[in-house]
Amino acid sequence: MLPVSGAWVTIPLIVAVVALLVSRIGRPFAVDMRLLWPLFAFYALHIIGMAWSTDIGFGLFDLQIKLGLVLLPVAAASLIAASGERALRESMFAFAVGSTLAVVLSFGKALICYGEKGWIECFTQSYLSFDLHPSYAAWYMVWALIYWAYALIMDQVPARWKWAATAYVLVALLFTVMLASKSGLLCLCVALIAIVVFVVRRSSGALRVKMLVGMALVIAVPAIWLAPVIASRTGSAINSVRQLLNGTADIYSSDNGNDERLVAWSCSAELIRGNAIGAGTGDIKHALVACYEAKGAQAAAERRLNSHSQFLQGGVALGWAGLVAALLVGIVPFVVALRRRHTLLAIFMLLFVLNAAIESVLEVQAGVVFMGVMLGLLARHRSSPA
Repeated sequence: MLPVSGAWVTIPLIVAVVALLVSRIGRPFAVDMRLLWPLFAFYALHIIGMAWSTDIGFGLFDLQIKLGLVLLPVAAASLIAASGERALRESMFAFAVGSTLAVVLSFGKALICYGEKGWIECFTQSYLSFDLHPSYAAWYMVWALIYWAYALIMDQVPARWKWAATAYVLVALLFTVMLASKSGLLCLCVALIAIVVFVVRRSSGALRVKMLVGMALVIAVPAIWLAPVIASRTGSAINSVRQLLNGTADIYSSDNGNDERLVAWSCSAELIRGNAIGAGTGDIKHALVACYEAKGAQAAAERRLNSHSQFLQGGVALGWAGLVAALLVGIVPFVVALRRRHTLLAIFMLLFVLNAAIESVLEVQAGVVFMGVMLGLLARHRSSPA
């Protein structure tokens, strides 16, 4: 359900977690604390941050959202204790089914839009994505395609299902390009580099050529068709940064999405420098909005923008300790993955870091559930080094 709509997730998620944990009562299971301790530390620090918060209501809401970072990896560990290595594969199969349904619903939405307005943009961005923000939809799809591409290349898919896995990878490639999310395209570049490395190292001759050419064609067709939209979005982001560096743009009076992100980053950095312990778990929104209003960034204030970076978000809420804790959530599992030569875990964490750098991914259920479940499943899974 997660790749389709966040509104569909909460009740099944609660039922699943409770059922998994109850099923293991009296039957101990191991949690990989060497890998997962940064998640628990990050959550504990937010509990401590309630001590200097004035908005208790929002603070409790924030703790409720982030609770999945603690419960979901534990629930995943209990699933692995019951199912072993099958847990990740079966979960990724379910995830592929859900994301395929999301693709079908997204194209239906886009066709309705195109029928009403005749815009080519209807097949990109939020016009295309069924319910999720395009950045999250792209993040999910890139991870799913890299997982199944890896399984195919490493010959981990049963022969009778290879056609289905191949078709899914191609659809995921196509859909990610069409979403035209800047963070999604960046993650896709990382995934494609990894896939090319896998192909080169694990195949040879005509098979290698066919796989590489097939990937190129699947990417090229939507990229050429949607080139004006992709170029416009990318160019707008580059232009905003260039104008800011040259001092020729007033980002605070702009309602452009790229400029608003720069406003959020600017205010976040200023607040971190000015408050070593942070605004508090419950007061981060108030601190950011006050900064936006002081700088005349009315659009950002009205939208009550978060930091648009998980690392900066942690720093605004909890000061330097929060900034470090947020960084450790991404860095520690990545380093552990490299030491264990755990290819899939390393790629998953690299995708997380890229998204967390430009989105506050652990402030919303779409990021918390995805991170908690997948990291928990990968914690005890052992992939073959590529």
